[in-house]
Amino acid sequence: MFSLAEVLLSRGHKVVFAVDQSFAGKLSPFGFIEEIITSDETNNQKPGESEAKDLLNSGLLSNVTPFKSMQIMMTLPFFEGLVDNCRAKEPQLKAIIAKHNPDLYIIDDFICSPTLIHSTKPWVFLFSGNPLFVLHDDRTPPECSGYPSNGDRQKWQEFRELSKNMFKKQSIKYNEWMKEEGFPVNNENNTLPNSPYLNIYGFPEELDYTDLRPLPEKWLRVDTFMRKGEKQEFKIPDKFRDRDIEKSKLIYLSLGSMGSVNVDLMKRLLSILSKSNHKFIVSKGLLGDTYELADNMWGENSVPQTKVLPLVDV
Repeated sequence: MFSLAEVLLSRGHKVVFAVDQSFAGKLSPFGFIEEIITSDETNNQKPGESEAKDLLNSGLLSNVTPFKSMQIMMTLPFFEGLVDNCRAKEPQLKAIIAKHNPDLYIIDDFICSPTLIHSTKPWVFLFSGNPLFVLHDDRTPPECSGYPSNGDRQKWQEFRELSKNMFKKQSIKYNEWMKEEGFPVNNENNTLPNSPYLNIYGFPEELDYTDLRPLPEKWLRVDTFMRKGEKQEFKIPDKFRDRDIEKSKLIYLSLGSMGSVNVDLMKRLLSILSKSNHKFIVSKGLLGDTYELADNMWGENSVPQTKVLPLVDV
């Protein structure tokens, strides 16, 4: 979302972010307007912290099969809670819309607000995950399965039978809300209806499934969403400046906001890498304060990734 907003801002558009209080003060320095939506859930939390902890506590990050992961996901109250959370924030969102009267809505969320998608204004759906989650096609593997694109189609079908009701409870609750608001229901067992105007997803062309299925109408793929406006400067840590660059490469390590909350995995990986002659810059993640780095490493809970990448070898 941030990278797209940067482009819009550079072309003279007014960009308003409606975000929870964990983002307060983080967007306005770049020229965006912040409208903070308050809730008890995100009070005094970092961006993504609540979702990361839910993921960690779910058991999905443990060593289980895709079938078991799907069964776990179907029992989690997290997805139903997303609907409740979105509904609780809807009055604040309506007030923000009335205040700014936007010409276009861009939705980057797991739940599509009825106020936005059923308004008279055009709206764009933005997605930064694996496109299998939003582009369902029998020619591609089912989402969350881990099956290869040239895998056993019978296994694909078996997994689809299990996964088709993954968001059923969430969808029922969402449709109840739609009925109360007087809007049409969504019959596809999900809360992410395609925009009739434009849908954008970020996924590298080399990894996408366009060799198996065409890109649907009203969908646009971009290689990546890369922000450019980070204010924080970055220099190679002093302890890495005198390394033998022929024998010791500088490597950036990140498992992302969600993957890094698996602290046991992070510790195991870092223990292995600590035996290497190479040097590592580590993005430790939301729970980075709970573990230490080896002597051949430097890191913080969050590092300015776009500043780091041009300086490392890998």
